[in-house]
Amino acid sequence: MFRSPLPAGLGVALLAFPLVPAQAQWSVHDGVRQYAEDYVRDLVPLQDGDRLEVSAASVDTRLPLTECLGKLTADIRGAGDIRRNTHVYLQCHEQPGWELFVPVRVRILKPVVIAADPIARNTLLQAQHLTLDYQDEVLLRGDVFSNPGELIGTRNKRDLRPGQPIRSNQLCVVCKGDKVTILAQSGGLMIKTEGLAQEDGSFNDSVRIRNINSGREITARVTASGQVQVRL
Repeated sequence: MFRSPLPAGLGVALLAFPLVPAQAQWSVHDGVRQYAEDYVRDLVPLQDGDRLEVSAASVDTRLPLTECLGKLTADIRGAGDIRRNTHVYLQCHEQPGWELFVPVRVRILKPVVIAADPIARNTLLQAQHLTLDYQDEVLLRGDVFSNPGELIGTRNKRDLRPGQPIRSNQLCVVCKGDKVTILAQSGGLMIKTEGLAQEDGSFNDSVRIRNINSGREITARVTASGQVQVRL
């Protein structure tokens, strides 16, 4: 039995077999790396709009791997979960055969709305202010947005820097003093009237609104820029 020179703790064992020319070794080693990446890529669950980055570590070219023309299998030991750093167990079921673990790094990139340029506080956001970027989901915190159109007509309560995700708590979707449309729903009936916002609010916040027609103050939920909703 020939032991692999890979790092200890991976439980790697290679069966003895003849050495192959250097050029063939490179081809086989690159193929093994690609096989591990493809295996992981097929197992990662993605949501609409996500991008996936899968990168396997280079396979040590000192390992005398033969081309596996028969049955090559892949497996993830243990619970089989795909993690940010995953080890794929590969085995060539032919003579001479071999087996090894290939480390694979996985990143899921989420679409997030960012500022296209520096935006000064209290700017009425328009399409030219916003752009879409893809960022590592592990680094994202708080409520972010994946559709620039959602933010058009909102105002930013603080300066925004390019490259940074725009978060819900940075926005005033309905701002104090704004005229808003009040949607009152009862069953299948929808009634519209106008009101004045008495405080700032972001998406899904409950804010105080004064009905312009009746003068009555109500609490309504922010649903979009310039729009709130109450249930009758």
